[in-house]
Amino acid sequence: MRWRGLLGLLGMLAAAAPAQAEWLEARSRHFTLISDTNEKTLRQQSEALERLDWGLRRFLNVTDEPDIASRKVTVFLVNDGDVRRLCQCTNAAGFYLSRVSGSIAFGAKGGWTDGNDFGRIVLFHEYAHHFLLGTYDIAFPAWYSEGFAEFASTMRITDQNATIGYAAQHRAYGLMEGQRFTARQMFGPKMRLSAAQMDAFYGRGWLMTHYFSFDRARNSQLLAYISAINRGTPSVTAAEEAFGDLQELDRSLSGYLGRRRLVGMTMPFGDTATPPITIRPLTKGEADLIDLRMQSVRGVDRGAGQKLYAKAAPVAARYDDDPVAQGWLAEMAFDAGENDAALAAAAKALARDPKSGQALLYQGRVKLRRLTDAKSTDAAAWNAARDSIIAANRVDPDDPEPLWWFWQSFMLQGIEPRASSIKGLYRAQELAPQDDIVRFAAAMARIEAGEIPAAQRLLRPLAYHPHAPADNPASRVLAALDAGKVGKAAINAVDAKEEGGAPTAAH
Repeated sequence: MRWRGLLGLLGMLAAAAPAQAEWLEARSRHFTLISDTNEKTLRQQSEALERLDWGLRRFLNVTDEPDIASRKVTVFLVNDGDVRRLCQCTNAAGFYLSRVSGSIAFGAKGGWTDGNDFGRIVLFHEYAHHFLLGTYDIAFPAWYSEGFAEFASTMRITDQNATIGYAAQHRAYGLMEGQRFTARQMFGPKMRLSAAQMDAFYGRGWLMTHYFSFDRARNSQLLAYISAINRGTPSVTAAEEAFGDLQELDRSLSGYLGRRRLVGMTMPFGDTATPPITIRPLTKGEADLIDLRMQSVRGVDRGAGQKLYAKAAPVAARYDDDPVAQGWLAEMAFDAGENDAALAAAAKALARDPKSGQALLYQGRVKLRRLTDAKSTDAAAWNAARDSIIAANRVDPDDPEPLWWFWQSFMLQGIEPRASSIKGLYRAQELAPQDDIVRFAAAMARIEAGEIPAAQRLLRPLAYHPHAPADNPASRVLAALDAGKVGKAAINAVDAKEEGGAPTAAH
């Protein structure tokens, strides 16, 4: 009787134990969230991000984008340790990468019940970068780019409203105890900053953004300043022309920081519908591959890609009938240099889903790679390789990646690109404005076409990129254009030692 009672007790304990969380995907208008959490939490997080987007659009008075469906930000919400492992850094609570294949973010999956949850703050900060780059085709200086991201990061969201303007308490030490950067320093050339100085710089950027956003006179000056730097006026000169005496501005900022209360803006949702969110569990194949998939989209070199593929291949072999799992495997095999395996996985994906854009794309990329490696001059073979890329474009005309690779195919072949491919390049840049490399390529194509003002507009955001060095390739080409150089003379301003020519796409 005793052992029977013990078995009964153990059975009750097992029944009471929490079920292991399954991997879920939440899709909304602007985001795809993936996490091993419960449906309620994931829905709340998805809704919070959609409300963040709504609040930013409401605050800045900008409309939504009609073709956003192909450009959702994919957010992986994982444990703190996994964030650091995937980031390959020691103290990250989240990070963001902008690419033509789709912008991605990694964040800590906490409950987000508190507006001061640091994982939530970091993810809101990173989305603000994505939002600015995707909404405005203009340059923002580093202090404003980071300051606005900090400003957005503290948005509070309730069932009734969103409020922007809360103090960036996580920057309190840098603001109050760190280096007190002057306005002239903030407006000046990019500085090489230590970690402590970076904290102070971000905090000062938040203070300036907050002040300029809510003071009507200063807001007009901010708009005049940003307009001036986008006409090519040096930043300090533009600041002096717009804001006047910069020492007086320092005194005003000190007074603003010393206020006991700061103004904010509460935006009621009113009749705005709750953002529609669709949640589904990942398939068994997707769930078993998801950690490897996260490592893959994080980015790998050939050596790391080979190790990743060696782990993924036996797992994916159990799911030949899962087109998503096979599409992921095709990408991992391609990164590992396993061309035959990539084609085989793509074929399996297409057998189950003839409209798998990922499988079609990597089918085409393998063919392009083989022709490149063989230094082929067979025009018919090159055109045949493009067929898969064109098919991927037809699956989703608003997916920028096939457009990018269609243009790239002519670069790989070493011939003048077709007019349609250049048009596709421009469209890819419009669809993926956050991808620095695509933007740089589109700017170079504009220069070659003699479209100098358009090239300058594309280059200025790169030249002012907060994470690019001051003497970056975009700034050199922009300086050449501003000096009146055109064509090859401007393009040659890119230093030959630079690889790729554009600043890093990672934030």
